[in-house]
Amino acid sequence: MTGTYSLKKTWFHRWVLSYISILLFIIPLIMITLLMALGDVSRKTAVESNRLFAEQLLQSLDNEFRQIDNLVSGEIAADDTMMDFFKKSLREDRFYSMVQPGTKLKTMMTAMPLIDSIYLYRHADGTVLTPYAVFSIEQFNDQKVILEALGQLSLNRPWMTVRKGFSGDEPAELISLVRYTPLFTGTDGLIIVNVRAESVAKLVKSMTSSIPSNRIAIHDRDGHPVYVEEHEDGFLKTEYRSDYLGWNVRNGVVNGNLFRIVSTLSKYWILVCLAFFLLGLVWIVLVTRKNYKPVQSIVDRIRYFAEQKQTELFKKESDDEFKIIGSALESLLDQAEVFQRQHEENLYYRRKTFFAEWLEGERPLKPEEWRREMESLELPHSFAEFVVCTVKINKYHSFTDTYSRHDQSLLKFVLTSVVKELSESGGAFCWAEWMTNDRLAVAVMIPETAAGGSPEERVKQLADDLIRWTVQHLHFGISVGIGSAVRRAEQVHESYGEAREALAYQPALGAPPVIGYWQIQTPDKHRSINPLQHIRELAVALRTGGAEWTGSFDRMFAEVRGGLYSRDEMTNLISYMAFFLQKELMELPSELHEAWTREGAAKLEEAAAEWETIDELEHKLRAVFERLSDRMSDIRSARSSYKLVQDMRAYLGEHYDNPDLSLQHLSEAFGIHGKTVSRLFKEEMGVNFIDYLSQIRIERAKELIAQSDESIQDITLRVGYLHPNTFIRSFKKQVGLTPGDYRKQVQGKA
Repeated sequence: MTGTYSLKKTWFHRWVLSYISILLFIIPLIMITLLMALGDVSRKTAVESNRLFAEQLLQSLDNEFRQIDNLVSGEIAADDTMMDFFKKSLREDRFYSMVQPGTKLKTMMTAMPLIDSIYLYRHADGTVLTPYAVFSIEQFNDQKVILEALGQLSLNRPWMTVRKGFSGDEPAELISLVRYTPLFTGTDGLIIVNVRAESVAKLVKSMTSSIPSNRIAIHDRDGHPVYVEEHEDGFLKTEYRSDYLGWNVRNGVVNGNLFRIVSTLSKYWILVCLAFFLLGLVWIVLVTRKNYKPVQSIVDRIRYFAEQKQTELFKKESDDEFKIIGSALESLLDQAEVFQRQHEENLYYRRKTFFAEWLEGERPLKPEEWRREMESLELPHSFAEFVVCTVKINKYHSFTDTYSRHDQSLLKFVLTSVVKELSESGGAFCWAEWMTNDRLAVAVMIPETAAGGSPEERVKQLADDLIRWTVQHLHFGISVGIGSAVRRAEQVHESYGEAREALAYQPALGAPPVIGYWQIQTPDKHRSINPLQHIRELAVALRTGGAEWTGSFDRMFAEVRGGLYSRDEMTNLISYMAFFLQKELMELPSELHEAWTREGAAKLEEAAAEWETIDELEHKLRAVFERLSDRMSDIRSARSSYKLVQDMRAYLGEHYDNPDLSLQHLSEAFGIHGKTVSRLFKEEMGVNFIDYLSQIRIERAKELIAQSDESIQDITLRVGYLHPNTFIRSFKKQVGLTPGDYRKQVQGKA
């Protein structure tokens, strides 16, 4: 009985909860550290902000008071209207000495709103002039500042500190500026300018009202307050001093105590973090020791198992428990990997073996057997039709010479992968295996739901796409033969045979890259036996040294193109040609036979080893025979008897129809002994006199039979035979047919 067990993962939850608590402990530490860092940054930012604000405030105050100072100094130096008050010559003229200077003082107060009061003091008679009245010094209520100024030795005094004085008749806190006239001697009198401390406070208030968090405190040189806000104590203070007025400014922010606390804590935050770290470290050690017990239990079990099985999963001197566990797991994984690799290799060879047996027809399979086999090979099995095609690497010898074995395997793998991808993109499944070194068999399996044309058309399109891809990406050519579609798996070997047969007839069809089996089922193509006869004629022409071999060669290939010959049949034809040439030329002198062996037989074998089209084969063979003919002609020309034999051949060609032509007749015609004539013919022509004469007569008879309607008896007499029976026997011996049968064959072709 089998069941499904749900593990609660108690150990996992225990570890998670243990370390979550540590995490929750560490988070406050991180937050405190962050707070300290932010507090320190905020404090530095606040200090810098206070400094900039205080500098701006002091600069504004300095500018206000400096403008008043400059205005007074400028009037003393440049304006005679106000200075008329001090002139003795105008003292009796009230308008110039009183009215105009008073008006000027009013103008100055209007120009500088910060000025609370301004008045002139004249030494000569102790008179004080205000914008609104004239007093003697004894009657003037703010005489104290005048008397103090008269007692000073310095003529260039700064603004005075905050003092108690009078603004009109009211007491007030004033800040005064005293200037002597003239500026550099001070003998005439004084100009005194008063600014209320209250006005300065209002000015500062207007400048700081936009920053409610700031608190300002301003004191003069002697520490008297000029402007002090509430809650001045407890600020995060920064203090600055004016170079012109000599005033001190203390600037701070609201809640400065909080900044002070954070600043104090920031000095010790490293110690706080270290304490938290040590506490967390101790906590982790304790939790780990507690949760390690299940791991120790696993290690003990592995040790016990190793001792029982007498295996060494680990070294006994090792104290790393996780290495022990890892060693056990690695051993299990290694075994699993070995089993998986063995399974894949076994599956690969099983697939390859089954594929070969299936395509060769060695295993006829019923539908149920087919389904079981494909399932065991982990392949799909439900298809409507099958089409087999064969992909051949063209000029395989050049392919192996160009690429290393590794590159050959890689290129074959690429070609197989491209076939599969193109098939899948067309909605079909394909199974491809290399049956030989140069041929890839592809079984295209088309499902029932596939749309499109006929199965053969779909595979033809696949082959065309493969050819185009190969031309674009690879540096070698391929050809594809396609069989007919079949509906049952046990018929696939028929489609495979048709694909191979179609590929075999590729040269006869002009070497198209894709050949379907239906293309070789053409009734208008016929077979001829004449190529064999032309081979015999070619051999005889080469043996005798005549140029007639070119005509026989051309007629042979004309017959080949007129029929439908497979590659194997063409290979057999070339083998027959080599055999017959060897037979005909073996009787020639040794130097001629050696030329055939070196220039003919070896080159003929090389030319026939690799070709793709009939035209290519014809070109290669013609080049071989031309070189052989030229070489044999050179050898014959060097022989002393060559000219004599050629003359005899010409004589026989003219008098072959003479029934009395014989060896004796020829010896008398050329004045040479009959045995010498026979020997020369044998050496130069490779055949005796009688056989050569018979060949000439039969060749002429063939022309007459093919080109005329004369009777066999008349032709017998015309070619030099006296008796028809002798002619018929000679004709059949050389041609293989009787003259009558030969005429029927020629007339049938016509």
